Amino acid sequence: MNPAEKGWLKEYIKFRGPHPIDLSQYMIKDEDSLLYKIVQPTGLIYGHPIHAPGIRHPKEQRWNSLSKMKIVLLESFIHSASLKVNSLPETASDWESYYHDTSKSIAEFYQVLDPQVSKKKYFFFRPAKRDDIRFTEKILHRRLFLKSRWDYFWASLFQNSLLFLDTYYFGEWSAGRFHNIKWHKDAIKMLLLKVIAAAAHANQIIEREERNMFFTFLNSSNLTKSQNKITKEAFRNGITLNDIDLRQADTWLLKKYVLELAILMIWADKVVSTEERIFLSDLANRLGLTEEELDISLIAIESFVIENWKEVYFLQSKHSFQVISENIVQRISFVLNQHKQSISTEIRESKELWKLFEKSKQQSLTDEEKEKMRVQLIDILKTIPAFVIIALPGSFLTLPLLLKVLPKSALPTGFRD
Repeated sequence: MNPAEKGWLKEYIKFRGPHPIDLSQYMIKDEDSLLYKIVQPTGLIYGHPIHAPGIRHPKEQRWNSLSKMKIVLLESFIHSASLKVNSLPETASDWESYYHDTSKSIAEFYQVLDPQVSKKKYFFFRPAKRDDIRFTEKILHRRLFLKSRWDYFWASLFQNSLLFLDTYYFGEWSAGRFHNIKWHKDAIKMLLLKVIAAAAHANQIIEREERNMFFTFLNSSNLTKSQNKITKEAFRNGITLNDIDLRQADTWLLKKYVLELAILMIWADKVVSTEERIFLSDLANRLGLTEEELDISLIAIESFVIENWKEVYFLQSKHSFQVISENIVQRISFVLNQHKQSISTEIRESKELWKLFEKSKQQSLTDEEKEKMRVQLIDILKTIPAFVIIALPGSFLTLPLLLKVLPKSALPTGFRD
C-alpha cells in the first residue's frame, strides 16, 4: 500500500480493519482534551505533521512526505469522529465498515467546509462518483496538494496547521453540532491573523520578517476581499489584544490552538523575550487559560521538537538543541514544583520505586533497575494534571535529568543534595 498510488485508501482501510481505536487507554473523559492528546504529538497543530495517531503502517518509512501527511490527516479525522459516537464497533469487520463509512463522509464534509476543493480544477483529477471511497481519496490529495504548492515555509506552516481545524470541525460536523462551519472557520482565521499582527506589534518594532510572515499568512488564508482589507488595516495601523474579540475561540481546544500558534510564531523565530512572554501571558489570560496552561503549551511545543529533532529540520537553523533542552528543563521543573506535595505522595506510595531509592543509598543500581526507576518516575509525572494531555519527550528524560527537575522535597533524604 502506497498513498501516492491510486486506490490506496481502500487498501489502507483493509489494513486498518483489524486494529480498533482504544480510547480507554488515555483515561481522559473531556472530548477537547482527548482530541488534543491524540493529535498534538502528530505535529498537525504545528503545521509539521510527522506521525499519524494510532497504528503505524509497516511501509510508512518508504513513503514521501505528502503520502505521510495523507495518513496523518486521515487518522486525525477518524479519531476526531470516534470521540463523538455513542458506541464504537466491537468486531474487526465492524471496525472496517466504520473506517470505510467515516472515510467516505470526509468528502461530504469538505463539500460543506470548502466546496472549491471538490471541484474539477486540475487536469489530473478525473471524475469520481461521490458515493465512492475514491472520491475521498481525491479530496485528500487535492487538499494536501494545494497546501504543498506553497514554497515559502511560513505559508506552508500556516496552511498545514489550519488542517488541524478541519479535523476538529469534522468531529463536530459528524456529531451534527455545526451548521455554519465555513463561517466559523473564516472567523477563526481572521482571529489568528489579528493575534499574529498584535504579536508583531508587541515590542513596538515591526521586523521585516514579521511583516513578510504576516502578509504571507494573509495571502495563503483564502479570505474574502473585505476580510483581507480588515486584517491588512489591523496590521498596518497597529493592533493590540484589547482590539481583538477573542470570543470566537469559544471552546477550550480552539483557545489552546490560538495560543499555541501564537507561541509558535514567536518562538520559532527567536527565544521568547520578556516582552513576548508578557504578551503571551496576556493572551492566555484573555482566552481564559491559566499561566500554568501557558507553560504546558510551551513544554508541549518544545517536547515535540526534541522528540522529533531529526525531522523538524526547519527549526534546527533557528535553535540549538542545548537551548531548547535548557528551556524545557526549567519549565518542567517550575511546573513540578507547583505539585511537589502530590509527587512526594506518589513516590512514597510506590513501594518498588521507594525500595530502589533506598537501595541506591547503599550500592549502585543495575542498568535494569535504573531504567525501572526512570520509567516509574515518568509515570509519576504523567499523574500531574498539567502533564496528562501532552506527550513528554520520554527518550530525553534520562534518570539524572528527572532527579534534577523533581522537587527536592519530594525525594528521599539522601537525594536532596
